[in-house]
Amino acid sequence: MTQEKERFTAFRRSLLGVTAGVLLGFTTSASAEDVEMRIGLIYNPNVPAAKCGAIPMAEDPALKDLGIKINVVHSAQLGGENDMAQQVSSGELEMSISASSILASWLEDLSVFETYYLYDNVDQAFAAYKTDTAKKLFKELRDVANIQVIGTPWLYGERHVFGNKPLRKPEDFKGVKMRVPQTSVSIAGAQSLGASPTPTAYAELYLALQQGIVDVAEAPASVVKAESFDEPSKYFNKTGHLISAAPVYLNGTLWDSLSPEQQQALEKAVDAAAERIRKCVEEADEEAYASWKQAGTPEIIEDVDREALKAQSRAFFSQGFPFSESYKALIEELKQY
Repeated sequence: MTQEKERFTAFRRSLLGVTAGVLLGFTTSASAEDVEMRIGLIYNPNVPAAKCGAIPMAEDPALKDLGIKINVVHSAQLGGENDMAQQVSSGELEMSISASSILASWLEDLSVFETYYLYDNVDQAFAAYKTDTAKKLFKELRDVANIQVIGTPWLYGERHVFGNKPLRKPEDFKGVKMRVPQTSVSIAGAQSLGASPTPTAYAELYLALQQGIVDVAEAPASVVKAESFDEPSKYFNKTGHLISAAPVYLNGTLWDSLSPEQQQALEKAVDAAAERIRKCVEEADEEAYASWKQAGTPEIIEDVDREALKAQSRAFFSQGFPFSESYKALIEELKQY
């Protein structure tokens, strides 16, 4: 095992901390007929996950008719993704979404869904969450963290590297300070490209780019535009290294307290939101590209050698990690999509 991969395992263990178990004493002031819940998001209201997902879902008449009232708490008001996942586990927060790598602080193998160049298209990213492997992992997550994953994951989008460096081939990444979320698989992802990972809070990213604390970051075009990350960036490199779909999840004890009708309606609402979000992400990506081309900034780097980056990343993740066998198996399984 390489030194970087040894650090990966050590970092994952450090994130685990004290895991909240199943809260047998969990109580809620809401009855099965009248349930109030908050969904916590790190994104601002203009990002598709909020604008096309959570906010319209909160107005779903079918949920209201069943006494489910959802309040959207956006823009990381409740903390980062790690914070909110812990809050859902403990019952302090009712509902949230996050990358699977956040949930991997309880179950290490969930990191596999956020490995670079695992997916070639959006259909593969969704299909991965329907596999037997995914179902088994989310069942284990419920057991160890009291977190219930429901419905279709919400598309975050195809992620690319943007910032103040033009990046076309693997050699260009050497020594580049790349902002990543504070998860071990994201740190490993940057290393797989040859970059120097620089964990930075999402809320601090704009200033980090502006002040040169990081050279580049990575996100879908729609998010870069919605969060104004394009303003301090000179280049948008179309690496397409990861297609993220974020699982939607609730506190498990709260989920069990819902009636079957409420559970069914909530899952249906999450699925409907997933469809809206996918359409919105695709439209927002195109709008961002059109806007940048018209303005001439940031410069869109189209001629990225994705195949070389893919080969490098896949070789990196295919051995030495706890989930390497799952990574290779999923690559083969997803070829049909």
